[in-house]
Amino acid sequence: MSEVVTDTSFRGDIRVASRIIDFLSSGLYHSPAACLKELVNNSYDADATRVEIYVKPDADRIIISDNGCGMSKDDFVSHFSRISESHKRMSSDLTEGGRPKIGKIGIGFIAANEICEIMEIFSTEAGSTELLHVTINFAEMRKAPEVRRRGETDFVKGDYEGEILTAEQEEHYTSLFLMSVRGEAQKIMASASLLNRDAKAYTFYGLNETNIVKLLKSPIGTWKDFDQYSQTIMEVALNVPVAYYAGWIPVQLENQVNDYVEKTADLDFHVLYDGIEIKKPIVYVPPSETCFVSRFEFVGEHVSAQGYFYAQHGTIKPQELQGLLVRIRDAAVGEYDHSFWGYSPSDNSVIQRWLSAEIWADDRLEDAMNIDRRTLRDTMPPYVELRNAIHKHLKMVLSQARADIYEAGNAERKSKRAQVTKDAVASLASKKVAHIAPDVAQQLVKAMENIDVVPATRRALERKFTVTEVYETIIKIAEGLLTEEQLAALLRRLTEQIGK
Repeated sequence: MSEVVTDTSFRGDIRVASRIIDFLSSGLYHSPAACLKELVNNSYDADATRVEIYVKPDADRIIISDNGCGMSKDDFVSHFSRISESHKRMSSDLTEGGRPKIGKIGIGFIAANEICEIMEIFSTEAGSTELLHVTINFAEMRKAPEVRRRGETDFVKGDYEGEILTAEQEEHYTSLFLMSVRGEAQKIMASASLLNRDAKAYTFYGLNETNIVKLLKSPIGTWKDFDQYSQTIMEVALNVPVAYYAGWIPVQLENQVNDYVEKTADLDFHVLYDGIEIKKPIVYVPPSETCFVSRFEFVGEHVSAQGYFYAQHGTIKPQELQGLLVRIRDAAVGEYDHSFWGYSPSDNSVIQRWLSAEIWADDRLEDAMNIDRRTLRDTMPPYVELRNAIHKHLKMVLSQARADIYEAGNAERKSKRAQVTKDAVASLASKKVAHIAPDVAQQLVKAMENIDVVPATRRALERKFTVTEVYETIIKIAEGLLTEEQLAALLRRLTEQIGK
């Protein structure tokens, strides 16, 4: 309960309803990035246009500061003294600035308990001279549930002490200081330290936006080749409503996705990580110019969605971008699903690895979303309906990719092999056959000239012969032309050549 100590100070504890205690106590967030993105999305819901994240290894802290609307003491006590189910959208599911709120339950601040022992909050609202200062100690949540129980339904998740300081009336912001960093988050601190960084890993540390894009366009197979600092940046940026990097998709396809680029830019939400603005780490670098975009539009009974499927000739790299990414209210639900929500792995399995898709679903899909915002309940009607629509469209995309990319590429490869064979046979005719059998040499040269217009000849040149077929062909041709001794000599020479 909250307790007023003086007119400008207060203290209390943070409680949570028992029905979600299991989620919050057993590692709801699977990585430090998952915790950080919750805090960044909180800033988005506070109508911030700018969020700054600073990793301070020497001070053992991570700082997250935004220029959002801020909060008062009453807001904090009301929202965080007892974590309820839906207070965040109780008055409206839109922010004052008109943004659809990403958060639903209001547990974003509690996410910090998984990466730090102490969180310090400074926040003030526009028009107010009060500066809220709260220090939350998460040590309570490390204790056994029976020790943390308060009454029949509540469990303590941490205790806090607060005070009211003075702020300039025109100021509005919230700054979070995550201190005594713990667990996996310590790897972020190590990666951001010049002394402890892994020299073999790729890193964004110290790079500007131009060089980050260059790095993302290099042939890197997986994000695991980056240090923890950079992996965290990419995982956060993939999830939150930031813009795309310039040149993220091949130039010939830009017009087909411009509306999504403009949509994210219009959100006017900028996240800076140690001073460098981060954007969606989605950068496609096809091995060849053979690629296409297929637009997805669906209006259903339980859900509607739109987006795109991107296909290229060759496996999507890095592998974290292969598969299906679904967004609700411009925030991602987890990461890319390599199975495209359980699509048949036997249907063009190789080509499936050539595809990447982003889908924006309407709010009704939230009914299927789990509390961790990372997974969806696959029995809910909105999920089932959207999955069926995605699979239907995916089947069409796979068919198009097979015809336009795979078969076309296969035909091109065969044509190139035939041309190599044509040149080799023509050379053989002039250098080896002409002085033995000039008429045969002329026939060979003529046949090579007609290779592109005589399908039978072209197919023969594209064909690969086995050793057995070579012997059978020579023996068949030699019958009636060579004596048995001559044929035996020929076969011995042939065997010697093949055996070299």
